[in-house]
Amino acid sequence: MKSISCVAKTQEGLEDVLLAEIENLGGINAVKGKRHVSFETDQEGLYRMNYNLRTAMNILVPIAKARVKNTDQLYAFAIRVKWDKYMSVDKTFAITSSVKSDYFTHSQYAALKVKDAIADYFRKFYGSRPNVERDLPDIKIDVHIDRENVTLSLDSSGSSLFKRGYRKNAGHAPINEVLAAGMVSLSGWDRKSDFKDPMCGSGTIAIEAYMMMCKIPAGICRMRFGFQDWDDFDKKLWLKVKEESNAQRIEPVAKVVGTDILDEAIEQAIKNVERIPGEKNIEFKVLDFFKEPIPPGTFMVVNPPYDHRIGQHNILEFYEKIGSTLKKKGLGSTTWILTGNMEALHQVGLKASKKYHLMNGSIPCRFNKYEVYEGSKKKKFQKNIPST
Repeated sequence: MKSISCVAKTQEGLEDVLLAEIENLGGINAVKGKRHVSFETDQEGLYRMNYNLRTAMNILVPIAKARVKNTDQLYAFAIRVKWDKYMSVDKTFAITSSVKSDYFTHSQYAALKVKDAIADYFRKFYGSRPNVERDLPDIKIDVHIDRENVTLSLDSSGSSLFKRGYRKNAGHAPINEVLAAGMVSLSGWDRKSDFKDPMCGSGTIAIEAYMMMCKIPAGICRMRFGFQDWDDFDKKLWLKVKEESNAQRIEPVAKVVGTDILDEAIEQAIKNVERIPGEKNIEFKVLDFFKEPIPPGTFMVVNPPYDHRIGQHNILEFYEKIGSTLKKKGLGSTTWILTGNMEALHQVGLKASKKYHLMNGSIPCRFNKYEVYEGSKKKKFQKNIPST
């Protein structure tokens, strides 16, 4: 099949995870950039990436590049693209844009100029133009301007890939699925031991962990991908990709548990997991993290309140209580904490053995690993050295 150059967009801090995913799925010449990974594949690979990648936001296929310094040059460049190769008059389209340039100060104005160029192209050659549809377009076009370099791409994903399709109820300040999957991957969870999110909210982190463990494709609940509206869409090939991907599923070998103090949150989590196929070795229940036991060997990933979108009374005391709970009851446990409140994080009072910088929406976050041992790590490791 013909090779296709692609760019998979992701969130800051997840580039290495996405790179590994792409290479594992057969992408070649993969190169990591800031918030993206470029790679090559074929049509089958493009379908497979969209269906399986957990940490990609969108997969773009560049169709034209140029150097421009003003909107007139941008329009002149865009109208020269042979748009009828990619869409027809009866298709709807939408344009997304991102701009980092001294020549262009407003991303929406750049998008507007490309929209005008597309409309004028079709009027010139066909006498009519395709309509713009912002919510559910047939064709989604991405405009990316970096200084004077502009790239026009087709978005093969359509709506963002974090919209998995299983989440019926988001709850308050939900973490998106791409970030949740990235956190699980970065945590180093072996997918063989039990996994827990003790402040699970609507259950996204736990559900993403469960899907990883069972090798359930990330897009199994999605109804549509952008490439399905492309003129070269191959339905037989698409069904083949889905069948082969679904056949990789395995039975769960460990238990995934999500708990939360709020009844409403657990009700939402239970509804959200209903669409995930297979035997459900995943459980959601109402429990107070500060009162439940933490057996040795417990592995937890938690996204507690930051006091940003969800107000938490006495946030500093809340984080201090998390730390004291781990110290008193969590010997032999491993806990990863994501937060956007650095002052509160210091109150945990434990030394992090690993740290990652991530973004939760527009909020800069720290993702820290805390391992709780009785005594020093040195003593722990000395106990595990076999006698000779």
